[in-house]
Amino acid sequence: DAENFSGTASYELEFDSPKSNVNLWKLDLGEVRESAKVWLNGEYVGSSWSIPHHLILKNLKEKNNTLRIEVTNLPANRIRAKENRGEEWKIFYEINMVNKDYKEFDATKWEVTPSGLVNPVKLIPLKKK
Repeated sequence: DAENFSGTASYELEFDSPKSNVNLWKLDLGEVRESAKVWLNGEYVGSSWSIPHHLILKNLKEKNNTLRIEVTNLPANRIRAKENRGEEWKIFYEINMVNKDYKEFDATKWEVTPSGLVNPVKLIPLKKK
């Protein structure tokens, strides 16, 4: 059922600040499918919806930092699943739904779309204190 998921998944990590004299860090989220919201120690840092998926982190505590990332995927997997089950999901009026080649729309042929954080997240030092 995971391949049919459409929505938001949360990732959370507790970590200590790397031993260095740095006060600005680049958070490299790697490949994100499809958009991400980030919190550090309960404070909203920002959103990333296009490559490169980088955000700036500051005010890392020496110990017990909490990084929370919420990743929202596209509805493609859910649409594919509904079509495979024969469920009616198109609720459009006065429109003919077609694919990019103006042929009958058929999501049953779609591959499963990756979701979430695809690569390891990296913390990169930027500016010394």
